[in-house]
Amino acid sequence: MRSLLLPGPAALLALVLAARLGMSPLKHFDLFFHLAGGRFVLEHGFTRVDPFSVTGTAGWVPHEWGFGVLCVLLIRWLGAGGPALLVAALVSANVLLLWKALGRAASGHRGLLALAVLGTVLLVQAPTWPQERPFHVGHLLFTVAVLCVQSWRAGNNRILWVFPFLGAAWANLHGSWPLGPALLGAIAVGSVLDAPGPESRRRAVRAVAFSVAAFLAAGLGPDGPAIYLYPLHHSVLESTQGINEWRPLDLNLSWSWAYLALAGATLFAVGGAPSRKVAILLPAAVLGIAAIKVQRHAPFAAVLLALALLEHATRSPVAEAGPAWRRTVKRLDGALAHWSARARGTPWPALVLAALATTHVMNPTPVEQGVKRAHIPLGALDALRGLPPGRVLNPFVIGGLVSFFAGPDYKVFIDSRNDPFPLAIHQDYDKLVWGEPGWEEALAKYDPDYLLWKVENPGNILLDNLRARGGWREQARDGDYVLWVRERPAATTRP
Repeated sequence: MRSLLLPGPAALLALVLAARLGMSPLKHFDLFFHLAGGRFVLEHGFTRVDPFSVTGTAGWVPHEWGFGVLCVLLIRWLGAGGPALLVAALVSANVLLLWKALGRAASGHRGLLALAVLGTVLLVQAPTWPQERPFHVGHLLFTVAVLCVQSWRAGNNRILWVFPFLGAAWANLHGSWPLGPALLGAIAVGSVLDAPGPESRRRAVRAVAFSVAAFLAAGLGPDGPAIYLYPLHHSVLESTQGINEWRPLDLNLSWSWAYLALAGATLFAVGGAPSRKVAILLPAAVLGIAAIKVQRHAPFAAVLLALALLEHATRSPVAEAGPAWRRTVKRLDGALAHWSARARGTPWPALVLAALATTHVMNPTPVEQGVKRAHIPLGALDALRGLPPGRVLNPFVIGGLVSFFAGPDYKVFIDSRNDPFPLAIHQDYDKLVWGEPGWEEALAKYDPDYLLWKVENPGNILLDNLRARGGWREQARDGDYVLWVRERPAATTRP
């Protein structure tokens, strides 16, 4: 008999994550361009013209606008705790649903192997947890898609109706949305290869049709049909290749080794299985290889590798007269499987989140008080807001901070949205940062009124160059950042 109050392994972990992440201060720079964009959408609606810069001439595609709007609404209701609670809820729900999906792949036996696989997947995903970014939505919706295809493989045809709605919602929340239709289509093709026959083909054709419907439903958002090519367009931009998460798997990062260990264990399990299931191996192989080329895909690929491992793992019976350590492992495995089968405990993470939400409703914390001050130069931003609107020369990562805390009237040179800015802007930015030939022309072309810059290397290069030229004065200093104001002759002051 299952107990609603007894927490299982995943519920205990979700409980810890809900508390830890739900009480974290806001700290990731990308959150603030989402907040700035969400606030702009709520106040002015959608526009293709970038409202936050004069250099973003490639056009603004707020494809993750839903996340920004949701965070802004949560801030209005809960204060600075809103985005943190959203991340905590998304991560906790993902852990719980992953455990459910792994249990299905293991034919209901959630023992030591299933727990080890869950732990490895979470090691791959864990570096994303402290970041208030929309890929948490992508991770959760991918797990939902996995559960849906598992249900379809088990004979539930009606579950396919979830995919068009999933595609429409996902496309407006995170750029990983093509993975949903792709997963369903690959599973459908693989299922025909696993069990050829008229009925299998009929079900597969129906699933592929819903996969296409899910893809087309993504165009129901404000971007319209342009969203269909946006993920491809973004991934091939030369400027995108310089972003860490779009680079090949980095073996200097410990989670990369966890991913490779999972891939190796999957190959071992598949090689030793009496038969192979193409339905799961096809998407796992494609996405698994893609993750080596682009490490951003690894948290998704790890889920499919885990499912493939558990579906192909064989459990050998252990004789009573076998080695003592084998008997001990078998007893532990049985005890864990029994605990997992009896436990549910999902209300506990929800209760923690509800308690934190209640606290924030009763006493909302202003955003300025709810950020990690070591990361966010609030003093310099406040000083900037007290100056007349103008153009701001800023580092790549803090453009969103300027747009949110100072407002869209303070036009940033660049920010980490990346794609609104043509390649020439990225090249000019590199010249300014590193003092490369042409940096003075880049400065003159943009003609900034303010400089909000980091004093640490390589930021000191531009600061030293501007000191040598003169014409700037320091307005404020906050930690590692300084705010400089351009000293213009009265006759040349920009209106």
